[in-house]
Amino acid sequence: MKTRMRRRQQQCFIAFWTLCLEYVLGSGPRVMPWSNKKFGPDGPWQAVTVQIGSNYTEIVVSSSEVALYLGGSWESKILLSSICDNKTLSSVCYGDIAGLFDSDISASLDNTSIEMPPYGTWGDVDWGFTNAAPVYAKARRATDYITISGSPVPDVDMIIIYSGWQTYPGGQAYPLEVGILSLGCPAINQTFGNVIKINTTFVTSYFYEQEGSLNIPSYSYGMHIGSAALGIPGSLLLGGYDQNRVMGEVSSQAFSSGSFPIELLNMNIGVAEGGSPWAYTNKAGLLAQCNSSLDSGLSVIVDPANPYIYLPQSSCDAIAAELPVPYHPEYGLYFWNTSDTQYDTIATSPGYLGFQFSKHNLNNNFITIKVPFALLNLTLEAPLAAFIGVNWLGGKWFLAQAPGPGGSFIVDTVSIGDNDFTISATTNSWEATWKSTWKAIPAGSTSNANTTGTSMSGPSTDGNGFSVAVKIGIIVGSTIGGLSIIAILSGIYIHHRRQQKKASISDESHATEQTDHGSSAHQLMPVEAPDNIWNQVNEIHSQERHEMGSERGPFYELGPEKGALVDLDQRSKSQEGPFELPARTSVSWSSNVI
Repeated sequence: MKTRMRRRQQQCFIAFWTLCLEYVLGSGPRVMPWSNKKFGPDGPWQAVTVQIGSNYTEIVVSSSEVALYLGGSWESKILLSSICDNKTLSSVCYGDIAGLFDSDISASLDNTSIEMPPYGTWGDVDWGFTNAAPVYAKARRATDYITISGSPVPDVDMIIIYSGWQTYPGGQAYPLEVGILSLGCPAINQTFGNVIKINTTFVTSYFYEQEGSLNIPSYSYGMHIGSAALGIPGSLLLGGYDQNRVMGEVSSQAFSSGSFPIELLNMNIGVAEGGSPWAYTNKAGLLAQCNSSLDSGLSVIVDPANPYIYLPQSSCDAIAAELPVPYHPEYGLYFWNTSDTQYDTIATSPGYLGFQFSKHNLNNNFITIKVPFALLNLTLEAPLAAFIGVNWLGGKWFLAQAPGPGGSFIVDTVSIGDNDFTISATTNSWEATWKSTWKAIPAGSTSNANTTGTSMSGPSTDGNGFSVAVKIGIIVGSTIGGLSIIAILSGIYIHHRRQQKKASISDESHATEQTDHGSSAHQLMPVEAPDNIWNQVNEIHSQERHEMGSERGPFYELGPEKGALVDLDQRSKSQEGPFELPARTSVSWSSNVI
């Protein structure tokens, strides 16, 4: 009898600790898996790996494994295998590298129940809040499973893309290669329909609502995309963050719907340690240089789904005047001039481009995100130098400096609570994470070299149209409607009002019940496009793609022989989203300067 009692006590004891263990496991953030591949014509970018769809309706057996860029809000953007059907832009389907969703073999796909645009016709699809590289696609709203590390999430809100392309700064059209994983929005779920209610969810909110081992502490995430070239792995935790990715001060501010606004107050070029490649160790005021209307700052939006920062032309010119980066109007981009004596010195030095943002949304306090020029010495690469986190229920998003390649990438997991309004940083030094990468100049040294290069002339071009002297990667971007784009920086973007024809969907009797007004996908009156619409855009050569580094080749000009993008540019444009912030500085589309 005593033996039986002891066994029962032991069983209860074991059961108790099993329950406690389940609670402990369920209370921690979820680490997202990353693909070991790199993607993108403007990358290589790092992406997370998920599975989409199910071969069966009762048991979830994922039908397609795909890599997705992360950081989207509202619906996820998923590329279908049919995107490879049209070979006009390229005979090679680069979407196959990331993986594509085969909707034909998914028994759980529902692409008919939600009667909201897009309806499977051609139109503009917003690719993030900044829409840095506009997307024109044949798309439809749908739901299906997305499985994360073996845990299926049902009824995920998504836009599926049958076919389409992105238009980059120089006017070239590229086939879509990688979709975007949404990490939530201010609402837990999204409900469609007036009579028959269709509830959809997001991967982050789903895990937050679960119990046991699937549960995460809060409806939040912490993210650092890292650098493919410098070996900085990506980091994404749902319900928390890796403290080793958060360095120095942290700024916490309110989000607006699914966007993350912040004030850019100033920019500077500085040197973290030692001597300087320039005749100074710090040059401030680059944002408003030659443009006093920017003295009070500029409203910008962080958009992890788009790796660009928009700046006024005057600000781009101010930065370019300090660097050997002549402007190439034919590509709409600035290139490193590798024949300049200052190129190697700057690209390997502790020099950085600094961005001063309003800290905690206060006018009298700021936080600086430093982007070393070592990160800018990349061929079409744009690693984020900033850490970004969001607490959807807490109403805040977080911005902080991220580490360099010498940082600790052993995950130091910290949970974010429902009511947390800020996060804590590591005590590690940011400079120490870069020491092994840059080459410090002896203290006291400065250079009087003239690095100004605002136009391109003189050097001959090779047979493919690229200057022999500038076969290194693109550093800073182009004019788009009076604004300039700087790639390869910290993932911060000027949010401006585009004078576009607004899409009217108010006459839709099947509008969403609640939160779809924040959706990032909008469409004008649908017009079915024939297959030969692809003939209207520039063809990308089908030969093997090459990184635009000085040591590689050949280099292919995205030539005009297939015709200009006039037809694309003249099409009606959709509303970019109803959540645009009132800009401090108005944008004039007739001028290249704000």
